[in-house]
Amino acid sequence: MVESTATTVVVFLPLGLLKGVVGAFFRALCLTLAVAVLLSLLFALTLIPLLVERFVSEERFRHTSHRFIEPVNRAYESAVRWALNRRWVVAAGTLLSVALTVFCYFHVETGFLPEMDEGGYVLDYLAPPGTALSETDRIVRLIEDRIKRMPETAAFSRRTGAEMGFFTTVQNEGDILVKLKPRSERKRDVYEVMNDLRGQVTRNIPRIQIEFVQLLQDMIGDLEGEPQPVEIKLFGSDMNSLEGLAEELGPKIQKIPGIVDYKAIQKGNPEIVIHVDPVQAGRLGLSVEQVAQQASAGLLGATETELRQADRTIGIRVRYPDAFRFDYSNVRQFPILTPSKQIVPLSALADIEQVRGETQLMRENQRLMALLTARLEDPDLGSAISYVKQVLSATTLPVGTTYEIGGQYEAQQSAFRDLLSVLGLGLAAVLIVLVVQFRAFRPSLIILSAAPLSLLGVFAILQLTGTALNVSLFMGIILMVGLVV
Repeated sequence: MVESTATTVVVFLPLGLLKGVVGAFFRALCLTLAVAVLLSLLFALTLIPLLVERFVSEERFRHTSHRFIEPVNRAYESAVRWALNRRWVVAAGTLLSVALTVFCYFHVETGFLPEMDEGGYVLDYLAPPGTALSETDRIVRLIEDRIKRMPETAAFSRRTGAEMGFFTTVQNEGDILVKLKPRSERKRDVYEVMNDLRGQVTRNIPRIQIEFVQLLQDMIGDLEGEPQPVEIKLFGSDMNSLEGLAEELGPKIQKIPGIVDYKAIQKGNPEIVIHVDPVQAGRLGLSVEQVAQQASAGLLGATETELRQADRTIGIRVRYPDAFRFDYSNVRQFPILTPSKQIVPLSALADIEQVRGETQLMRENQRLMALLTARLEDPDLGSAISYVKQVLSATTLPVGTTYEIGGQYEAQQSAFRDLLSVLGLGLAAVLIVLVVQFRAFRPSLIILSAAPLSLLGVFAILQLTGTALNVSLFMGIILMVGLVV
């Protein structure tokens, strides 16, 4: 009894070596399970014999043993004798089990964390760049009306110009935190509710980007540093090439089954860029700096005097009225005064274009990066990433451009590698306990050989139930090794 308990407990020890958020979760769970198993051993050696002595008579024990235990022993003995007399059949069945285990493993769905209905969700929204606060408020009120009309909604709160974590954002960005009614009071789960609202907003409220995520998943993603399930990192030396590649990949990625809430490179507010031609300016006796100074003074303003008050002075900025400054055609006709007192339009001295500036430039390991992200609606993480890889493999990348798959997939692969290492250490620890018990390697290895064969049942059940293999289930596999032995 002590040895069988030890084989279970020693499997917990390597799990304490896990790092990151996964390690933080599982260390506490492993400690709890180990203490529970050790306490069960204590009760099995002390309390259970006392209760048997008090409440179970020898005659009743023999009757129960003869009625229930002996048939099991006879059936077990018959099965063992049958197996020993048909060794090649057993060997063939074992090899078949191994083959089926490998087959099921490569066809099972995979994920990062288990899916669950948390009873609420977060809707992040992003209006077009440059949208005024009043216009953003008007658009978001349309979304709020649809949230109110959903029968599953219990309460919600909205922020504009801020987001979870008390971060200040621009005026066209924010989030809505929605609490749903208890699961017993609604017919649909949180995923069905989010999909319904996503479809309503996409069809009826244009010009706004939305993203759905459950609260706990969002917090764990932020702690892990990998908030998005699908994340494609494009690296290169030229931002224009990365933008062109992102525009080419965008429609292909969005066609992948189950991909939702796709986000590409976020552009900034509309801007007017003036490229002064030094040759044209020089013919009229002007330098590039002089043209820029005149345009800046009229469009941005110049402080020509000050208003003096008792305790301070206030600068008075003089500029053209907004009706002139915010009109592209007027900017092209902006009057420039030459040294000869001639007035020429700005368009005669410069190339003027309307562009959308970058809100941020992202780098990773000192490499310029463009980020494409998306969330998942139906398929498992492993299947979605395999489709993404097929799209990337079929796309011709510009010279000097590379890509990497990040997000939850990167975190999942890292966690699986760590858990495989933990599984190896757990098997080694169990082997040590068996060798100490039997004082020989051969019987220890024979008993331990049963553990890998149990994986067939694991992967078969995952496929039958449509459950994705995630880090929690992987830890269950590690614990199962000690139980099987």
